[in-house]
Amino acid sequence: MLEVQGAMVVARELKRPLLELRQLALGFDGNGLEDERIRAEMVAVSERAMRQVDDLTRFRELENGGFEMGPVAVRALCDDVLEEVQGLFGGKKCEMNVKYSNRSRLVSANAELLKSVVRNLLLNATKYEDKELKTSLLVSESKGKVEIKVRDFGPALPADVWREMKEEVFEPQEIAMRPGSSALGFYIASKFSKYMKAEVGVTRHNDGVSFFVKLPTARQMSIWGV
Repeated sequence: MLEVQGAMVVARELKRPLLELRQLALGFDGNGLEDERIRAEMVAVSERAMRQVDDLTRFRELENGGFEMGPVAVRALCDDVLEEVQGLFGGKKCEMNVKYSNRSRLVSANAELLKSVVRNLLLNATKYEDKELKTSLLVSESKGKVEIKVRDFGPALPADVWREMKEEVFEPQEIAMRPGSSALGFYIASKFSKYMKAEVGVTRHNDGVSFFVKLPTARQMSIWGV
């Protein structure tokens, strides 16, 4: 309970200056392409931060069981998040490799929470892409579960962080080996996934990391009588 109250206080304190920063950026009347680029980046940074603040405000509803589970069209949801993420980078084009190979189109989840999970993973991954190594969003299916996987080519993930995510005990912490990563984003994704009874984890590669979330298909919901 104290954890949730603390998150709510932090969220309220952060949102006010972020809104002010966004308004100042929108009102910035600079001249030239460079000024416009700076203005767009200021707006984008504040928008990305406000998304995470909004996620923190959902923690109380998590504790109260306020998010209902139901069938979610996973491909359409990922398409929506991809479009949203594009808009959160100040006009910069984020080219990603996207592949859908899942046969079951519906998963058991809460659409609002699942969008946040995918968005947070994508926002972290896109910080490490370049012209040759692009972020990948892969949706596949195996053994009655649909896996949403985000693959990046960033630095290695520390072993302790990898173990904590695997054991679903991840807490916000600085990830020194991956500068620019949002530990808060990983924490939010972990909390929301756990609420949805989804498996969340990470696979380490020689040239990057894959974060994934696995959800039961909606077909399983009908079998269980949910």
